[in-house]
Amino acid sequence: MKAVSEGFKVVLTAEGATASDTLGASVAGFISALPDSYIKPLIARTYFRVKSRNGIAERAPYGLAKVEASLVAKGVVSRDEVVIASPYELDKVIGSNTRVLGIYVMDPLGLSFGSGIVYWILKLAGLPYRGIPFIARSFLEIFTNPAVKAHRNHMKIVVGGPATWQLTDTGYHRKLGVDVVYEGEFESLGPSVFSRLLRGEPLPPVVSAPPAKLEDIPTILTPANGGLVEVSRGCGRGCSFCTPTLSGAIKSLPFEGHIDQEIRVNIERGGMKDINLHSEEFFRYGAKGIEPNPEKVIELTRKAYRLVKSYGDEYTISTDFTTAAAVAYRPKMVEEAAQYINEGDRRTFIEMGIETGSPRLLRKLMPGKALPYTPEQYPEVVEQAIGILNDNRWVVVGTMIVNLPGETEDDVIYDLELLDRIKKLRVITFPLPFIPMGALRHTYFTILNKMLLDPVRGQFILEALSKAFSEAAADMDMAVEKMENPFAKVIIGRLGKTLASMLVKRYEEAMSELASRRLKVPEVSESYTTLRTTAY
Repeated sequence: MKAVSEGFKVVLTAEGATASDTLGASVAGFISALPDSYIKPLIARTYFRVKSRNGIAERAPYGLAKVEASLVAKGVVSRDEVVIASPYELDKVIGSNTRVLGIYVMDPLGLSFGSGIVYWILKLAGLPYRGIPFIARSFLEIFTNPAVKAHRNHMKIVVGGPATWQLTDTGYHRKLGVDVVYEGEFESLGPSVFSRLLRGEPLPPVVSAPPAKLEDIPTILTPANGGLVEVSRGCGRGCSFCTPTLSGAIKSLPFEGHIDQEIRVNIERGGMKDINLHSEEFFRYGAKGIEPNPEKVIELTRKAYRLVKSYGDEYTISTDFTTAAAVAYRPKMVEEAAQYINEGDRRTFIEMGIETGSPRLLRKLMPGKALPYTPEQYPEVVEQAIGILNDNRWVVVGTMIVNLPGETEDDVIYDLELLDRIKKLRVITFPLPFIPMGALRHTYFTILNKMLLDPVRGQFILEALSKAFSEAAADMDMAVEKMENPFAKVIIGRLGKTLASMLVKRYEEAMSELASRRLKVPEVSESYTTLRTTAY
């Protein structure tokens, strides 16, 4: 261990909300989109804890763990020259020897889908919205950290992650003094970018990287929050607004020598009891095209199950993402995989990007979403797929997007009809606001309010949130199941169920108010306006 005054050559970190494992239950990180007025410092440090030793994180966001592994695998730095640090203890790892600070971001300015949903949740429940999203506040605090300010003159700052567009579109990367914004998969150009920075070579302010080659993706060295293990990357369905589309066709990572190694790292070094087999579309692991390859999916699931069970009966596997089309097309594959993932009477969550019920928007913006089905068949496919997943003990988190480019009232009516089809199924229907990037600078709240005040869109948002929190109240025990502190599990579980039930009641009351168009547009938070317009 180097002396504190020296620091490490490369320090990697993330905003506190992203760096945290949220008491062991990553799904509970949703509250990071709440305004910072709701999350006081003591609550933040307790709920958004980062387990660390001498400032070095014991677990890390998966994307950040991949960055660290890539730098070491490509020989950019040695293993003892790079650390993933707790954002709360940067003074222990940044020093005179530090040359690059890498910051991983999920929602740096609070402009993501998640922050928009939370705005709607509070607004429609009649609760005040003051301040800026906590996740944005925790990002900005990195730049005002005393250790960062003290060593800024000899340290380059690189920001990367799935939400860097928020910085480049608003110009905030310049206002914050970010040296390089890295967009795209790190393994392709990231190591060379860091090498050039360490050599003192100039770089453009924004680097856009192509998809990485499969052979360039390393295995993680630091255990991942949530026990994440990437099994495939990309999907190839071609949705015009989706980040995984940039990765191109699906790339499936091998089990032997890669997936199995990451499982062991997460269990042996990270102490994880559940391994999350992460992908953009789990049921197409091993596929060469759109159609699933059931043999490969079941082989992966069986091997992962047997490996984790070798550590004890209490160890489990999960997965996180799927599409409706893959599930509906190969129901027997889903049933067989569930025998390993949801063994016995175990239930888990799985996310499905439903996005829209409109055949016209599917054809225009998501040409591969319904394949091998047609856009006209898609609503029925969604209903069937959720039913299949429910039958196999999955509760679906289904996202639906409002304000897609070119969306008309007729398109939203299709969404309402789809919502009605699935209302009796076990699905948490989250409405996501689509905000055109060019409109972000000064009109974020205005656009969100316009969606609420539109009679048809407002009705859809209310109905979707009402269904979402009705289901969430019933599933709160699942949401907190992985929390490692039994006391926190009980308290947060009960509080969450109470709040979810309260929100449902308020949404039901708001339905008639919306119909009479009496909802008032709130004043935009002064502190949020400051964030949007003031240079740091």
